[in-house]
Formats: sequence, C-alpha cells, structure tokens
Amino acid sequence: DNFDGGRQVGQYLRDLGHRRILCVSDNDICVDKERMDGCRVGAEGCQVEWMQVPMNRRERLEFYEKNRIKLMQYTAVFAVSDLYAVELLCFLQRRRICVPDDISVIGFDNAALSENCYPRLTTVGQDAKLRAQTAVAALRELKEGQCSDPIRKMPVKLIVRESVRNIAACAVHVHA
Repeated sequence: DNFDGGRQVGQYLRDLGHRRILCVSDNDICVDKERMDGCRVGAEGCQVEWMQVPMNRRERLEFYEKNRIKLMQYTAVFAVSDLYAVELLCFLQRRRICVPDDISVIGFDNAALSENCYPRLTTVGQDAKLRAQTAVAALRELKEGQCSDPIRKMPVKLIVRESVRNIAACAVHVHA
C-alpha cells in the first residue's frame, strides 16, 4: 500500500515537528505519486513539495549540487526509494551536512542498504515474501482466467531508525 506508506511517513514527520518536507522522485506518476500523495495527506498542515530528480545517477548528483541551498530550506526529505535516500544521505555527508541534525532523510522499501549506511535509514518496509506469494497467486489466477482484481494492496510499516530528527523535542520553550 504505497499511499499508506507515504501517509505514515508524512504523519511521522509532522508528529516530530517537521513543517517543511521535500519529496524527491524521478517522476510523479504511479507508485511514486501514490507515495507522495500519501505523504501530503499524512503531513496535513505542513508544506510538502516535490522535486523531480534526474534518473541518471551522475546527473542526479549534479542536480543535488546545483540545488543544495534549496534542499537545505527543508527540515526533512522523503525519497520515494531507499536507493535515492541513501544516495542523498551520502551526498549530504560528503558536503559536511549532518543527517539528521541538519536535515532528516527518509526512504521507502526497507532495502538491505537502508540498514547498512550511517545513520541507518528510517524507511517504509514491505513484506517481500508476502509480496512474492501474492504475485505468484495473481499470475495463477490470470492464467486460469479467474483474476477479478489485478491490484493487490499489501500492508507496509514505518521502520524508525536514526536518519530522522525529532524537531519537536528540541524546541526551546520560553516562559514569561
């Protein structure tokens, strides 16, 4: 359920005090759109913007360099895939921009690399085994002419790790 995964991301970021959230993707259709739309719903009341990044890695890194100042106007970046999230995290760190202290980064998919970077990436996890089993069952149904609905939504779960900062907990409270 790509929409719900995005919604969980948006709600989590909003609950942690993030009010300026950037979604990065190489397109705004299908799965990516569902994830970003969900983020907008979950982050209701926050500014959620989208930035289209190039599909080519070298061009994407050049794009990040060119737009580095704009990126830093946000408190959190939601990349619609872990690959893009980890790539951005590394780009930021190479420029001495601290994740999550300077900017939070969150991904989607719970790919193995999300646990093997520093800081470990907060992401949305999918049950890969269930996804594979569901796909095989759908193919069988299609082959037998019994497929009533080709779209199957499977549950996803936000996996909280270290790449997102709680801004709300860091707020300074001044009393008169």
